[in-house]
Amino acid sequence: MNHRWYAAWPAWTPRKIEVVKPVTEYMRSWAEATPDHVALSFYGRDVTYAALNNLVDRMAWAFKGLGVKKGDRVGVHMQNCPQFVIAYLGALRAGGVAVAVNPMFKGAELEYELADAGVETLVGLDYLYPEVQKVRSRTPLKNVLLTSLKDFLPEAPVFPLPDEALAERKVFPDTGDLMELLGRSPDGPICLVSVSDMKNSLAVLQYTGGTTGLPKGAMLTHYGIAFGAVGTMQWYRFREDDVFLGVTPFFHVMGQMTLMLSPLTAGGRVVLMDRFVPEAVAQAIGHYRCTFWVGATTMIIALLNLPNISDYDLSSLRLLWTGGAPISVELQNRIKELAPQAAVGEGYGLSETASHGGACTPPFRYRAGFAGTPQLGVEIKIVDEETGTREMAPNEPGEIIIKSPTTMLGYWNRPEETAEMLRDGWLYTKDTGLMDEQGYVKFLGRTREMIKCSGFSVFPAEVEHLLYAHPAVKETAVIGVNDPYRGTSPKAFIVLKDGYEGTVTEKDILDWCKENMAAYKRPKYVEFREALPKTAAGKLQKIVLEQEQQTA
Repeated sequence: MNHRWYAAWPAWTPRKIEVVKPVTEYMRSWAEATPDHVALSFYGRDVTYAALNNLVDRMAWAFKGLGVKKGDRVGVHMQNCPQFVIAYLGALRAGGVAVAVNPMFKGAELEYELADAGVETLVGLDYLYPEVQKVRSRTPLKNVLLTSLKDFLPEAPVFPLPDEALAERKVFPDTGDLMELLGRSPDGPICLVSVSDMKNSLAVLQYTGGTTGLPKGAMLTHYGIAFGAVGTMQWYRFREDDVFLGVTPFFHVMGQMTLMLSPLTAGGRVVLMDRFVPEAVAQAIGHYRCTFWVGATTMIIALLNLPNISDYDLSSLRLLWTGGAPISVELQNRIKELAPQAAVGEGYGLSETASHGGACTPPFRYRAGFAGTPQLGVEIKIVDEETGTREMAPNEPGEIIIKSPTTMLGYWNRPEETAEMLRDGWLYTKDTGLMDEQGYVKFLGRTREMIKCSGFSVFPAEVEHLLYAHPAVKETAVIGVNDPYRGTSPKAFIVLKDGYEGTVTEKDILDWCKENMAAYKRPKYVEFREALPKTAAGKLQKIVLEQEQQTA
């Protein structure tokens, strides 16, 4: 099929690719071909491909020894660090299903996700464990392995370390030490994934809000994530001499696919950073001569707004991509000043399609206002929002639907919501967009309620669910409101229970949210109401609140 968007693709991008092995085995091939090439760099500590491959094999054997069987879910509860890569890839080689658990989650959020996924084995960072410990008895957890950032830090870090890396190592009862276990595990090759069954074998549960309600696990296959890794490599022309800035969170599908799996499939070096600190990121780009980074637009803005940013050398960047919000003309001009060789672009993707299965700017073919064209192996249509069957003419808005080898099998244990999203091989995104005559896709808005904050997905129903745990909250409704920095931020409308009026303030609610919710999903604004707008049948009318905010 000769799609109209092929004309915009780079000359090097093939029309078709073949995926012949699990994603972990592409990394093994590099360990055999270039064993001494650096795979990971962590504040000055280098891990070669041979060493990483050995550690991943040991991790897989360790999981097998703990009783992890094919299809068992394995939680990975960490910021970006070598241990994340080892645990994630080790789970895949052991035949398990990797569940990347958000390290910003608080107890109630952890309890929900661990229980919903049925996670019995968890690998986490020691300083994050206290939140797990609060709820462990209410989860299926049987095995918890802990590690410290210190386990992979060099004696003399090349950049300032975050506070958590400087803290004393923590030890907790009823947990195991990851490094001790790896040290006594077998080191022979292991991969319990059948190549012939990769399209049906579950590899990852990537939690997302789906269409409505609490987060759901998008079931991604071994074939899907391998296709995404290889396809992303081909799209950007990743090479073994590329250096990737791995600061975008790996628990998020964009970081997982574009800055972990695809770089290791291409044989490149990933510069890992525990968290985003603009000064440290600027230093890392210059020190390691980073060539590629994809990050939330807010990250790029924060980096370029450093007062002394011109003192740093960003000239090595050849590709700089963003997600979560469009790139303004001012931002593009600033990038060109500081990184004159960098092609810039953005993208539109979903957890349900392993990030790759969407639209992305073809390198050197950026068009302002458009996310880009369908990526390698991906088909996108714009259809009418009433029936979902009539394809819209160029430049006419409608619902974005996607067909891709990376598309999820469905939502974990949610057949009704799976049937709503997947129809005849197409993923119905519930997002509104248009496609022009050249196949460029413009994202116009999310018809579902999801709020996009600094590139993170925030789901009002989940925030409302958490707010109801506050003893003073009688009713609540959460919507997204414009935010000049984050793009959109949650605002909570709250009706207080009798006896709390005048005693509970907006600040009290915001402080409580700080203790009970991840930073990106906390309401930035709180407004108390005597009542919330409802239909005659008693159904909440959020559209009324949204209209009020637009005219305020």
